[in-house]
Amino acid sequence: MKRIALISACTLLLFSCGEKAATIEQKKESLKTLKENMSELNSQISALQKEIAVSDTSAAERGAVVIVQSLEPTSFAHYVDQPGTVTSKENVAMSFEVGGVVRSILVKEGQWVTKGQSLLKLDDAVMANQVEELKVSVMLAETTFNRQKRLWEKGIGSELEFLQYKNQFLSLQSRLDATHAQLQRLTLTAPINGRVDEVYLNVGEFANPGSPALRVVNSKKLQIEVDLAEKYSTSISKGDVVKINFNSIGLEEEAPITFVGQIINPANRTFKVKIDLMNTSRGIKPNAVASLKLKDFLAEEAMVLPSKTIKKDMRGSFVFVAKDGKALKTYIETGKSYYKNTHILSGLNFGDEVIIVGFNEVSNGSTIDIKK
Repeated sequence: MKRIALISACTLLLFSCGEKAATIEQKKESLKTLKENMSELNSQISALQKEIAVSDTSAAERGAVVIVQSLEPTSFAHYVDQPGTVTSKENVAMSFEVGGVVRSILVKEGQWVTKGQSLLKLDDAVMANQVEELKVSVMLAETTFNRQKRLWEKGIGSELEFLQYKNQFLSLQSRLDATHAQLQRLTLTAPINGRVDEVYLNVGEFANPGSPALRVVNSKKLQIEVDLAEKYSTSISKGDVVKINFNSIGLEEEAPITFVGQIINPANRTFKVKIDLMNTSRGIKPNAVASLKLKDFLAEEAMVLPSKTIKKDMRGSFVFVAKDGKALKTYIETGKSYYKNTHILSGLNFGDEVIIVGFNEVSNGSTIDIKK
């Protein structure tokens, strides 16, 4: 420490631009001191280098330090990672069958409605009057027909009169039914249980037939759709459990596959897979994107190694097995890989100790130093 302090002091004295400039003699003295200390530092560096070289020689004699993994039976699963789109199984855009002016809106956006509940009404004053008039006419025609029927049964009157009154009554009844049906078409009713997602009309606006008037969505019953590549068509089945992750809202779910398409889309060589999902949390919305993990392979008692330990050369894939203090290069046949692990099909046996740390520091026949 004293020498370092002395060197620093001399250096500051030599190069500083203080108020009192150093003389030539002082500079020469400082330079001499620096050279003497530099010589001593070089000697210390040389001694340390020799000590390190001796230590390295000892380490080389002991062998490369490695960590091994004993192969034991374990399960290995491979998943297909694929994005899917959330849709609603009950998503209905409603419109009027006839045109008319909107008289009243009976619900609000976001309101939960039940099947059959009235939602929107058009102006029905004219049609309602027609219905009431027809009801009176039908009642009169029915009374007349029943009177003529009784007379006819007693043999009074002609058959032609009887049939005329009957036809008149039935014709008016048919008109009443048709007009009443038209009157009902002026009111939109909910076809499903759900929530009013959007109302497209305002009171006083004219509703055109077939134009969107209102949308009802049941967000409790959702479905996820995903297109899978043709190569997975034999490994994905109805009932397989899928891991579902909604990264945007931090939600994870599991649900079985409910539909597997039987047709390959010729445009992109994919087939359709659907998963029904009960939105109990109500945090999932239609058109959201989900990250799916679909299991396409499972081995219950498999040999599994970290993928990074497997190396390749011109002959094929290999690993280093520890045996009798040596690293032995062993060629293997690999299967599927998923999430940093690889399924080993052949070339190894259960109980073999495979080098999983330090495999880059050894070669075939290298001496190794196994550490726990």
